[in-house]
Amino acid sequence: METPAPALTERFLAAVALAEEVHGRVRRAGTQIPYLAHLLVVTGFVLEDGGDEDEAIAAMLHDSVEDGGGRPLLARIRRSFGPRVAEIVQELSDTLEVDPPDPWITRKERYLESLSRCEDVSVLRVGLADKVHNARSIVRDYRQDGHALWERFTEKTARQQLWYYGGLLALFERKRPGGMTDDLRRAVEELAWLVAEDEARRSEAVRLWLDPDLHDGQAPEGWVQVRTLPEAQALLDRFRVLELSAAAGVDLTALSVTDAVTFTTHAS
Repeated sequence: METPAPALTERFLAAVALAEEVHGRVRRAGTQIPYLAHLLVVTGFVLEDGGDEDEAIAAMLHDSVEDGGGRPLLARIRRSFGPRVAEIVQELSDTLEVDPPDPWITRKERYLESLSRCEDVSVLRVGLADKVHNARSIVRDYRQDGHALWERFTEKTARQQLWYYGGLLALFERKRPGGMTDDLRRAVEELAWLVAEDEARRSEAVRLWLDPDLHDGQAPEGWVQVRTLPEAQALLDRFRVLELSAAAGVDLTALSVTDAVTFTTHAS
């Protein structure tokens, strides 16, 4: 017997109204897309994944605290929607400060560390839904705008985004394998390839870093990271590659290269 769809009551409509109050005039960075569109998509993903009304409400409000509402708004969410919704939103906020002093990368390091300890299914479901839509949106805009995409962000570079999403993907593959995590993996893989192509195209001579781990195995500055042998071969065929460093244990015999390429290995 199929599980009945969760009832969405006046509580959910109140959450939509609060989301509109917080984000109603905001657009997605560099676009004319209302920010509410992101919240509605994430909420849809949560409901499609079997989430209940509390999780749907948390999905609508998941960015409201870290995007400027801070602790006062978190307290309001707790009063209006109960402790479970507030706890989900709090766990998914990288800051509770109205004007956070720490840079983006520091907040994301803390967020990844906190999420790695989380065993709450509701937090993981809403968080994963958010990251799937964010990653897909970045990929879509990168296809459309190319390297100019990164000019939208004051703190986040392409390398930082890959480091972050590589960490998120590894975390969700451990904690919540399944369809949504597969969606995240496909988006992250495409993003990594688009970045690699872009960086190679902008380089006079390419140094390739072959490592599937975008987080702990991220390439040093000045290197173009590829995740697989076919990706490495594609860049070897199209660009002037001087050096290729592969993670220890990777068999490179299948690659077709010229004698001009220097091979090294690095710890994975």
